Amino acid sequence: MVLEIYDLSFDPRDPLYDVPGLPGVRWGVQIFTVSNLYQLDSAQVTVSADGRRLEAAGLSWAGQQQRSPGSVSVQISEDAGATVWRIQAQHAEPIKVVKLMLWGLPESAIAQGWWQPTSTAGRTAVPTLTAPVKWNYPWREWLTPWACAGEIDGSPLVCVSLRDAEVRAKRLYTHLPPYADSKPVVEVIFEEDAIRWGNTISTCELRLRVTNSLAEVEDDFAAHLAFLEGAYDLQSWETRSDVPGWMRDIKLVLNLHGQHWTGYVFNTFDQMAETLKTVAQHVPGKHILAYVPGFEGRYYFAYPHYQPGAALGGEAGFRRLVDTANGLGVRLMPMFGMHGANIQVYPDYERSAFRSRTSSYLTLVNCPDWDTDRSGEDDQVFLNPGEPVFRQHLLEQVSGIVQKYGVSGVFLDTSACWFNDPRHNLYEGYRQLVGELHQRHPDVLVAGEGWYDALLAVLPVNQSWLGVDRSYKFPQLLAKYGRALGHLAEGAPGAVSTGVHERGFTYKHAGKVTVGHIPSVGIVDDSLSKYADDVIAACKAALEI
Repeated sequence: MVLEIYDLSFDPRDPLYDVPGLPGVRWGVQIFTVSNLYQLDSAQVTVSADGRRLEAAGLSWAGQQQRSPGSVSVQISEDAGATVWRIQAQHAEPIKVVKLMLWGLPESAIAQGWWQPTSTAGRTAVPTLTAPVKWNYPWREWLTPWACAGEIDGSPLVCVSLRDAEVRAKRLYTHLPPYADSKPVVEVIFEEDAIRWGNTISTCELRLRVTNSLAEVEDDFAAHLAFLEGAYDLQSWETRSDVPGWMRDIKLVLNLHGQHWTGYVFNTFDQMAETLKTVAQHVPGKHILAYVPGFEGRYYFAYPHYQPGAALGGEAGFRRLVDTANGLGVRLMPMFGMHGANIQVYPDYERSAFRSRTSSYLTLVNCPDWDTDRSGEDDQVFLNPGEPVFRQHLLEQVSGIVQKYGVSGVFLDTSACWFNDPRHNLYEGYRQLVGELHQRHPDVLVAGEGWYDALLAVLPVNQSWLGVDRSYKFPQLLAKYGRALGHLAEGAPGAVSTGVHERGFTYKHAGKVTVGHIPSVGIVDDSLSKYADDVIAACKAALEI
């Protein structure tokens, strides 16, 4: 998908001010309400003698052509080698966003490119005249709001960090506008929780550190991690109580594909059981996690209702699969949707459907073209488990399967998706849902899809959208606290079918598995009948990691 970027077509003429202790670097502020972009009115700005305090008694707009009541207060401090901004603003219109602009940062660092902890080693994002760099936290590109530009020890390096005790939207944007002589302008953007949009706003810490030392870059990230641990109560993988002991023995995930949205069955429950028997001859069962997407029948179609699909063998067939897995020491984990709902089967969807930040319309997120008419389906909406009625419905559906069949784990699909819903806080909804599941079923693993820093505190095991063979710059962001599984969309051996997933057919790149990741092997209809040797070889290879 092409990233659409919209920029101002004029020079906004923002007043800029020197950054204390960083010669040549200047900063400015923009304020965004639900109605417009506002800037500082330089005629009403007072800056302290040391440059660390700014008070703006009035605002401007339209590139300084108009004036508006409002105020901004900025406090700049130093901490551990970093310059730290805290910005407060007031306006008659509800304020949603504050932007800190940084001009004059070392061009050599930005020319080497931006990277983040989960960037592939040796790869950076370099802004150009036609392609800015834009990262969004917490979903989907920026998994923790820390970034660095530059890679060479002894040359300028730029670290940006936003330290926030809440899960709120942040963005990093670097562009080369003509009004800056096509030199880089870096934007650090803070967005308030839409539930609290009002006439005032206060940012979290917006931090900038310029150094020539890679060791200091590592120190800066270590301090960022330490902040996250305190803010979200992140616990180490080895000691966290929400990880069942058996999960630490898992070395292989078998993605046992069930029924496609169109009704095509890849594996019945009895066929899945035979697969487990075959693989367990080569890999001890205690090392296998069997993940079952599409166990409820037509994949995604029945969401958010979950019972073993009739075409796969129904309740009796699912019980036989559970019994087989238990007998082999294999752990079984069926799939549920954290958000997905088919409005045909869940007519009460509007109560909990995600809304735009101003609550003016439903936000549609994931509408795959399941039937290949080359247009997305019309009946799928995403619901917010922060809304109590849907959260309780989902809780009872998931808990009912655990209680009835005794599965070892549950997988909550699309859990890394994040929305600034003005009615219900999504992250708090996750915490309540998962907390209640743990209270009811303390020995059951609760896993998800995709991850970001704070989400690791709630879901210790997640499928990885990034792949298992990316060599992370700072793998400790994941590996210290959780584990990532090979994604459902990774093609099965042979014709590389993605089974129930909408990708269709894909091609995996076989590379070294990154620390903290557990590989997966897909099992579709012909995996063992045609490609048994490839399946077994892939399964055995997982034991050697």
